[in-house]
Amino acid sequence: MAIINGWELLKPIKVGNKKLKNRMVMAPLENHLNNADGSVSKKLIDYYVERAKGGIGTIIVQNTHVDDQYSNSALSQLGVYSDNLIAGLNELAEAVQAFGTAAFLQLGHGGYQCNPNIAKRQPVAPSAMLSVTTGVTARELTIAEIKEIEDNFAIAARRAKQAGFDGVEIHGAHGYLLSEFLSPYLNHRTDKYGYDRTLLGRRVISKIRNMVGSDFVVGYRITACDFVPGGLVLEDACKAAPMFESEGIDYIHVSAAIYETGYYMSASSYMERANLVELAAGVKQVVGIPVVSVGSHTVETGETALREGKADLVAFARGLLADPELAKKVAEDRIEDIRPCLRSGYPCGKRFAQGLSMRCEVNPACGREEEYRILPAGRKRTVLVVGGGLAGMEAARVAALRGHQVTVLEKGDALGGLLRAASVPDFKVEVGQLLAWLVRQMERGGIDVRLKTEATQDLVIKLNPEVLIVAVGSEYGANRLTASGSVTGVQVLEGERKVGKSAAVVGGGLVGCETALYLAEQGKRITLVEALDELPEAWVNGGLEAGLMLRIEKANITVRTGWHAEEVRDGGVVCLDKHWRNHLIETETVVLAAGLTARTELVESFQNCATEVYAIGDCVEARRIHEASQDAWRVALRI
Repeated sequence: MAIINGWELLKPIKVGNKKLKNRMVMAPLENHLNNADGSVSKKLIDYYVERAKGGIGTIIVQNTHVDDQYSNSALSQLGVYSDNLIAGLNELAEAVQAFGTAAFLQLGHGGYQCNPNIAKRQPVAPSAMLSVTTGVTARELTIAEIKEIEDNFAIAARRAKQAGFDGVEIHGAHGYLLSEFLSPYLNHRTDKYGYDRTLLGRRVISKIRNMVGSDFVVGYRITACDFVPGGLVLEDACKAAPMFESEGIDYIHVSAAIYETGYYMSASSYMERANLVELAAGVKQVVGIPVVSVGSHTVETGETALREGKADLVAFARGLLADPELAKKVAEDRIEDIRPCLRSGYPCGKRFAQGLSMRCEVNPACGREEEYRILPAGRKRTVLVVGGGLAGMEAARVAALRGHQVTVLEKGDALGGLLRAASVPDFKVEVGQLLAWLVRQMERGGIDVRLKTEATQDLVIKLNPEVLIVAVGSEYGANRLTASGSVTGVQVLEGERKVGKSAAVVGGGLVGCETALYLAEQGKRITLVEALDELPEAWVNGGLEAGLMLRIEKANITVRTGWHAEEVRDGGVVCLDKHWRNHLIETETVVLAAGLTARTELVESFQNCATEVYAIGDCVEARRIHEASQDAWRVALRI
């Protein structure tokens, strides 16, 4: 985008008594990098320091639980529930501030979304209600307990100030306790906390302000829409926001959704970018304090939000996992070098749900900043990479950054491998951006790329590399369906084979779902066939993948689960259901989107061609981008 008079994102802004060096904020994304008791670890400090070094103006350190009774909402959650945690929090705050970055600490209470297996107590809420996500019914809080919670927030804020943070952010979003009290969907009380749903939020703000004084930043993160029938809507948030402002908050951070509608909270690539910006714009119209917009922003959408007056600051979450130097690259006018986030939620979202530490699909150093730091190699070596797909390019890029002399052999006429097909649908634009980014980094890294060059044993031996990295990927294996005239999903996406007005897509994994969706959105009549009893992608990553399921439903794709494709015939494909009954799906084209197999035989053929030989990516096992990136870094950092 054309930037006139400089980036708005780079301009300083005053929030409360604190001058922020720019308007880019790191959103409070939980990462499980702290110690199990909620104390600060070195890994956690390393993670945040990397983003501070990258130039971000403000870091809102992730959701912390304010007591050791009911507020803990996740496994291994960072805590501020005890004075014993202050020292570690101070180490974190000072480490971030050393780079001129403001450090805020988010304070939260999980409410009915708390996992009872963590606190070993029944979760609490404004009203007795079953949590769809935990399967446990929370009990209704008493007035005395509510007042204790208000005090716990204030004491937690005092600890944050004592630890040296520049401010705190009250977590009043995403279906956590304060959000529950504000939501008509979750708050059915008949007392004053039900009659005035803003009361808990206002009292928490007031008690915190009285505890920390006027020279400490206090912000509030609000859900501006629950996205459930009978839930909180923008009009409710716009009524509450000025009331919270009057109690003394310095900024308001506008988010949305509860766990049941988490696909709005962390929108995947199947949903639009900056999907919550209009909610921020609505709140901004009714308050006089700075407003933070969050929700799948790129630097371009963030800049637009600022220029159009829809927000005063922009928060980035997953984008800073993918590229910690996002802000620095904006300042250096190198936005083309920002590594794009794919918004797949894999592995960042999936690992969080499993209680595992933070990882990123395209940045293997995320959460392992010290161990995966790219440092000069002790001895410069000649490295030959066979295969120019994702794994091959990433291994070549990292090896070159370490100072090795790298050559890449690619038999095709372009780099990318299966990424090229994966980037074709309009809902996979980020994959195309990643491909373009990788190619650009290869060019800038001085890597000798030889296209239309098939690697043979003789050629590899002739080149005589000290290290050989084999990254030849995967392919569709021959079976009775391919032999009968079906086409593959890759052939369809790359335009090698045409599809009629109707098609049956065999395989309900990610490739199958996306191929079916791509064809359906072209107006074709699509049936998706999956042997399992449900589509695998429906449970791969919970809420984030729900965006894909919703889009499939909207596209009117007929889904047949529990059906095995048995035979391709003229005019259709015969399937066997789980009751052993045959069905003929009448269709013009059968698309095979299952059965990618690793090219292990090709890998074996290179085993004796160099002293050190490594196989990485899909040629080891057909997997995802995450595993390919991990393989590439492990080898490139080892040699």
